[in-house]
Formats: sequence, structure tokens, C-alpha cells
Amino acid sequence: MRDNYGAHLIIDLPYGANVEEKLDLFLPAMPANPKNIPLLIFAHGGYWQQLSKDDHSFLATAWTAAGYAFASINYGLAPTSNIPQMISRCRQAINWLGENHSHYGLDKCGIHVMGHSAGAHLLACAISPGIQDHGRSTLLTRPQRAILVGGIYDLEPISQTYVNEPLGLSIESARALSPQFYDIDPFVALDIVYAEHETKEFIRQSKAYADKCSITTAHVELTEVQGRHHFDIMYDIAHTDTALFQQLSVYADK
Repeated sequence: MRDNYGAHLIIDLPYGANVEEKLDLFLPAMPANPKNIPLLIFAHGGYWQQLSKDDHSFLATAWTAAGYAFASINYGLAPTSNIPQMISRCRQAINWLGENHSHYGLDKCGIHVMGHSAGAHLLACAISPGIQDHGRSTLLTRPQRAILVGGIYDLEPISQTYVNEPLGLSIESARALSPQFYDIDPFVALDIVYAEHETKEFIRQSKAYADKCSITTAHVELTEVQGRHHFDIMYDIAHTDTALFQQLSVYADK
């Protein structure tokens, strides 16, 4: 363990046996309750083929300052890993942190997950029991809330673009891995966030997914962030003085 980003950092914690199955855990330096720390688990974007947990450590400073522990996970990248494997690893990482919560003073009932872009897609899949992953795994640790930022919820359009080259999705497999066509766990609260200057398709998918989930889920909040685009919306999530951060971090039951 070392101090970094104003928090205690534990790097490369293995949540599984594969080299890709690692996470970094940031613990607040002065938590309000050292044995009951709320946790935010983050899955990065990058169209399932770029970036890693290491590129998103900058988010930890704000969230640990707000009293959360912050975990940034790796889940493997295409073409070495496929999307069902990535979903499986997201479920595995959440389960591992739930199982080992007492080792790090985490509140097992106060686990939140957040993903950006492809990471939002993977977490939406992870909390949808009907979506089968590589190992037909089950999410045993239920997150209290999922924050999905600039997400992709219908992969069929992606399967028709160059992005699909390393993914190898067919029309059928794209639909089978699209949260838009599955029910999520109704007990997981949802914050669906998109930027004002996203492409029309990103905005359409965010609104359609929110509409669909609101039928079965008690808490669905849809937020448009003014003046931001797909990438710089992360600035608002990484700084405690933004309206979006304050909205997302002040959670009644965190």
C-alpha cells in the first residue's frame, strides 16, 4: 500500500487468475467510518479495445475526498479478449470486492459501479441477469447503484462499423450483448448520464435505455450535462466542485 492521489493506494489486486484480472483500490485517507466505507467501482471506456485502469486513476482524488473508496478495474481488451469475457470479468471484480469487503473496511451494502462509454455498456450487461457472459457467471454482489456515462446500450449499429473489426460481432451476437433488449436487476438504482454534445446516436441510446429501464426499475435518473462532449464529461466526474459530481456523489444511502 502507498499514498497517492490523497488516498491509500493498493495496486494490481488480483480478482482472478488471468493476467487481465486486476484492479487498483484507492482508500480515503480519513474515512468517516473506517469499517464501513462506501465503494465506487469504475470500468473504463475505449471501445472495448483501448485504455486501462491506469488511465483513470485521476478520478480517485475527487471520489476519495468525498468519502468513497475507488476501485479501477481492468477487464481485458479486444482482440485478445471478447465482450462476453469482459462482462464476466466485470461481474467477477464486483463479486471479489463484495467477498473481500471486510479486508479493506468496505461497506458491502454501499457498493456503487460507474462506467464510461464501453465501460458503461459492460456494467449495464453485468447487472442484467439475462445477458450470458463467457463463463455463464452470476453477479452475487448486488451494487446499490450503477452510474452509466456516455454508454452504448445497443451494439447492432457498432457491428456495422470499423469498431467491430477486433470485436467480431455478428448482428445476432450484437443483439445478444445489448442491454437495451434485457431487463436489469430492478433493485439496482440507475443514473444514466450523457453529454449535450454527444453524437445523436449516443443521445438516442441513453434516452431509449432510460425509458426502457424506468418500466421495471424504481430509481432511474437521466441527466444531460450541458456544454460537454463524450470525452470532456469526465472532467465533471473528476472534480468535486462540478454540479454533476455533487449530484452523483451525494447519494442518500451511500
